[in-house]
Amino acid sequence: MNTPLRCSQASLARPLSWLVLLFVAALLGACGGTLDDRTKAQVRLVNASDGYAALDFNVEGSLRQGSVAYGQSGSYVQVDPDDTDSTISATGSPTALLTFTPSLRKENHYTVLAFGGTGALRQLLIDENVAQPSSNRTSLRVINAAPDAGSLDVYVTADGDPLPTSVAARAGAAYGELSPTIDLASGTWRVRVAAANSKTDVRLDVRDVAFGNRQAVTLVLTPSKGGALVSALLLVQEGGVTRLDSTQARVRVVAGVSNSGSVTASLGGTPLMSAIGSPAVGGYTLVSAGMPPLTISVNGNSVGAPATVLAPGADYTLLVFGALAGPQAAWVEDNNRLPTVSGTVNIRLVNAASALPGAMSMTVDALPVAGGVAAGAASTPYVAVNATEVAAISATAAGAGAPVFTASGQRLTAGGVYSVFVVGTAGATSGVLRQDR
Repeated sequence: MNTPLRCSQASLARPLSWLVLLFVAALLGACGGTLDDRTKAQVRLVNASDGYAALDFNVEGSLRQGSVAYGQSGSYVQVDPDDTDSTISATGSPTALLTFTPSLRKENHYTVLAFGGTGALRQLLIDENVAQPSSNRTSLRVINAAPDAGSLDVYVTADGDPLPTSVAARAGAAYGELSPTIDLASGTWRVRVAAANSKTDVRLDVRDVAFGNRQAVTLVLTPSKGGALVSALLLVQEGGVTRLDSTQARVRVVAGVSNSGSVTASLGGTPLMSAIGSPAVGGYTLVSAGMPPLTISVNGNSVGAPATVLAPGADYTLLVFGALAGPQAAWVEDNNRLPTVSGTVNIRLVNAASALPGAMSMTVDALPVAGGVAAGAASTPYVAVNATEVAAISATAAGAGAPVFTASGQRLTAGGVYSVFVVGTAGATSGVLRQDR
């Protein structure tokens, strides 16, 4: 005879309750949470500094996110709002670059944004609890995290809208400041960034940037290779990070041909200089990065164009120099990052002279700042010297006897970046002091 199976209510309830708990735990695990989520804050690190290849984020002495590269985000981690002593360090280094104690609230999401140059890292806590915008709208905030770019205006427009008639979505974004929320129509737009109060000094131009329906996003302007141009990161609240890298470079031309040779140059069809007599230093022009075709002529006669690869976000000077009977051309890369020491300027020597007996050197107020600079090259690195209104500058060439260029009473304004261009040929040289930033 079979014995009937008897189960009490208590015995049935026990496995059922465990099943419910397992289901809830699995659901929370899939969402990146745990059963105690409601007592914690959710925090992630975003690396917006090109000065550090990777960063580590520690809370209360424990590594919470490691090896976060530029333009990337760690996953959200839970942090107890009562225990938030934090550090950021370069990956693999025992020394903290930053020590801070963020103020957090339970159940809220935050981004710790690390930004700034090498040796000058900063952090900003971004509260990611902006109210969801209405249908077909996007909430935008802007932070200027590019330490060398100066104040910036940000434009969000249709692709074909001319910049001169456009109105900035965020005007005068100062370094390190997070803007108030800006309400925008959702869609795919063109983002352009220009120097504050200038619609001709464009620093970034990116098409087809998606601003999602009912999304809250933060546009982070980040440094470039040359210092003046910028890239960007688009942070979606409680979402991903999209890199908006610069695809452009800036180029200028120095006309340094003897006998006032007239220089014309274009790059990828973009005019750089048009029939300008030497000596002259042109302004920067925004061009596509890569290897666009280059054409150069002096007095209407073609000059061999040196090949180079223009890096995105970098600044370059094209030197066209030498004797009128045989001009030549060369590229030098510029570093327009600002001085890091208060009260100083960065200065360098550019040798655009020919037929000199030896390499060139330079002093500022008798302080050596450049040496061994060959024709068609520039001194590197830039040297920081004290700002002054009466600087004496002297450039000499080995074996030339007399200086090839001297100037006295020159103003060097604190925070500036300068180049001294020496042009011409042996016995007929001259110089130009140019403030690049």
